[in-house]
Amino acid sequence: MTRTDRLSRLRDEREYDGRRAGSAELFVALAFPNRYSVGMSSVGFQTILARIRRSGRFAAERVFLPEGEEGPLRTFESGRPVGGADVLAFSISFENDYVHFLRLLRAARVPLRREEREERHPIVLVGGACTFLNPEPLRPFVDLFLLGDGEEAVEEYLDARLEDRGLPRAEHLARAAAIEGAYVPSVHPRSGDRARRSYEGHTSDPALSRILTPHAEFPSTLLVEISRGCPRRCRFCTVGTAFPKFRAVPADVVVDVAERFRAEDSLLGREPLRKIGLVTAAFFDHREAEAMTERLSRKGFLVTASSVRVDQLTDPVLHALVQSGSRTLTIAPEAGTERMRALIQKKASDEVILDGVERAARAGFRNLRAYFMVGLPFETEEDRLGIVGLARRVRERFRSAGRGPGAGAGRVTISLHPFVPKPLTPFQWSRMLPPAEMKRILASLRSKLGGFTVKAPDLRDVYTEGILALGGEELEPFLVRLADGERWDRAARAAGLDLGATLFAERPPDERVAWAGRALDRTETSNRREWERAAAYR
Repeated sequence: MTRTDRLSRLRDEREYDGRRAGSAELFVALAFPNRYSVGMSSVGFQTILARIRRSGRFAAERVFLPEGEEGPLRTFESGRPVGGADVLAFSISFENDYVHFLRLLRAARVPLRREEREERHPIVLVGGACTFLNPEPLRPFVDLFLLGDGEEAVEEYLDARLEDRGLPRAEHLARAAAIEGAYVPSVHPRSGDRARRSYEGHTSDPALSRILTPHAEFPSTLLVEISRGCPRRCRFCTVGTAFPKFRAVPADVVVDVAERFRAEDSLLGREPLRKIGLVTAAFFDHREAEAMTERLSRKGFLVTASSVRVDQLTDPVLHALVQSGSRTLTIAPEAGTERMRALIQKKASDEVILDGVERAARAGFRNLRAYFMVGLPFETEEDRLGIVGLARRVRERFRSAGRGPGAGAGRVTISLHPFVPKPLTPFQWSRMLPPAEMKRILASLRSKLGGFTVKAPDLRDVYTEGILALGGEELEPFLVRLADGERWDRAARAAGLDLGATLFAERPPDERVAWAGRALDRTETSNRREWERAAAYR
């Protein structure tokens, strides 16, 4: 991103009840290890930025993955060299961004390995969704992790950093190790012994995007996290097992935020806010989801929701979403047979799915996207063929119900995603299908899904994700090679990783994992029990 591009994007931004970088005694560079458009669509990244800035004690500027520019990495706001920051903080949600994390360190002229950093280098801090799960692959590169919810933890740490400015680096980190949720690799032997921090103020002070831009993945859209966690316990998913209990934000709070932002627009003579995205892993498990959507819609907001279960769809919400301009509904049956959906604990009969699809079509949705996983534990050929059969029935029901005046063609897109075992889930001991087998299965499914738009991710990204999700600090050479641009499979061989015995083999539930520790013992006991229940479906 050139200086001209950066200034143009800054001018296009619209900020609410916040403050710009400012000047203070402590300079914090807050980095998102991906492009600007992705980072500005991250509610977590935006929330931490706002928390740091509104304290008034710290100067915080953003950093994103470089887009073509050369030379030392500079901050987005003022172009200050990132390597000169007191703290270089990262918000990391996805395993594949670990590679971008290393590339950003290099671009900032900060040594990759924590042992090689000197007093003049910034403290490298990492928070975000990855810290709830398995931060161990990043252990060789990070000075300090903040595990769990970061709202209070980041301010507490930055206060400590400001207080310790005259202390040697090692002494400061030793003192910071006592902060709740802090994991300091130079002090703590493993992350699993450190409890993840929970922010109880989320329900009255929700995470949201206070800087809107037309250049985000969700252009000029206010994103509000209306809940955290998930009351469901799908066996493949981290949200219901690794994250704290389900916590919902009251509808009054969400509506108040939207109205307050719109009032600020009026005061400043700006075009009023119109688009709102409700961010949640369990939309219909929010007791006020229907009322919230209807209230926002009546006030003229265009509302979208990030995740809806097809077995919980209600006509009022569907109509409100359509009235807000939504034309594509995304559902995630995940598996093609009722047996498989029971096994992964996402129970929904075929008829319930078809009924939900029909309701969506009658409400006015023109397009449908359905997500399925391939390579789930104990999956059979019959289960895979079930994806094809269910997809065909979904398309027929969707198109039949959508016929009428003004009805569209009823395009149905099928997304096939290879299963990736995730830490702190009952399926963490499962294997991934090897690449050759996965390619064969995906090719077979594509050939049988003629007439559909079929999408699947790049397998290079999928297997990189699998390795990073389940590994530990032994992945250091693998990650460095990836940052050098090496292919995942070549990097794995060169790093001496035995994927046949780890990623591509089912492992015993009593095997010690990289993220294990006393703080997670209860979760792991529950996961073993759920793994055994799933195995009963063999």
